[in-house]
Amino acid sequence: MQKLGVACWTIGQHAQKNIIPAIERCANVKLVGAYTRNEAVLDKVCSKTQCKKYPNEQELLSDIEVDLVYLSSPTGIHYEQIKKCITAKKSVLVEKTALTNLQQVEEIIELARANGVLVMEAFMYRFHNQFMQLQELLASEKYGEIVRIECEFGFPHLPNDDIRYSKDLEGGALYDAGAYTLSSARILLGANPKVEWARVVTDKDFEVDIAGNAVLSNDKNQLAMCSWKFGASYINQIRIWLEKGHVMVDRAFSKPETYESNILIHHNGKLQEDIEIGMDNHFVTMFAYISNVITSADFEFEYQQIYDQVKAIQAVVEKKS
Repeated sequence: MQKLGVACWTIGQHAQKNIIPAIERCANVKLVGAYTRNEAVLDKVCSKTQCKKYPNEQELLSDIEVDLVYLSSPTGIHYEQIKKCITAKKSVLVEKTALTNLQQVEEIIELARANGVLVMEAFMYRFHNQFMQLQELLASEKYGEIVRIECEFGFPHLPNDDIRYSKDLEGGALYDAGAYTLSSARILLGANPKVEWARVVTDKDFEVDIAGNAVLSNDKNQLAMCSWKFGASYINQIRIWLEKGHVMVDRAFSKPETYESNILIHHNGKLQEDIEIGMDNHFVTMFAYISNVITSADFEFEYQQIYDQVKAIQAVVEKKS
């Protein structure tokens, strides 16, 4: 089987630590090349991986060996970069938050369809065995139907010069930690989820939002409560109240591959079941999935995912109190 050729456009710490090693480990893909304006980082990465060192973005986009471009740039410049990739007939895997308004995403999806390429948001947690088994558990209704879902993601403040704190680059807690909670709430609720209420918290010491909350509902009148924050003790979990149990998923969104994950189900204060998931690398699994999607040329599910995520993001911004 021919491997999917991947090029990295911009190379931050996340790409160096998680994405590039995952590409190298995934049997379905190969790292073709990389480009970033930081010459020192570019030299380091290309020397270590023995991939092509592109002198500019045009060289990357014109390389016929490249099937997929991975973008880990700030949210504020995604729109233009994604358009350039699609126009060059390259599929795109873009870090969250991919896009921030429906007009942008509608244009991008239409352009992607016309050029026969994939555009997908890199929510890696979707591909961890823990989240996939959680979905299977809910679908089985072993413990009854959903009463309420709670998705929470927050952590202590990062250094002040981190791009997440840049208004010009569209940083902020909503587009970072909040995006994970909204994504998971949408997927787990299903049945046409919509944002009922939201608030976005600002602080005079920061030029971006630092926290927020949202309540989502679906056509079955089930609720999901999302909470996110910069500048608090670390939390990274999903809790689900079911008719016959309470589900606890720790490290739901981000975890090292060595983490022994599980799913706990309590009922009336007693541990009912401990589903041992074990270790998994959701980045490697994500690239294997992308390879299969591009090979099949069936992109509509991922188009819908990115559209629904932007719809939720925009709804939070519009409903914030």
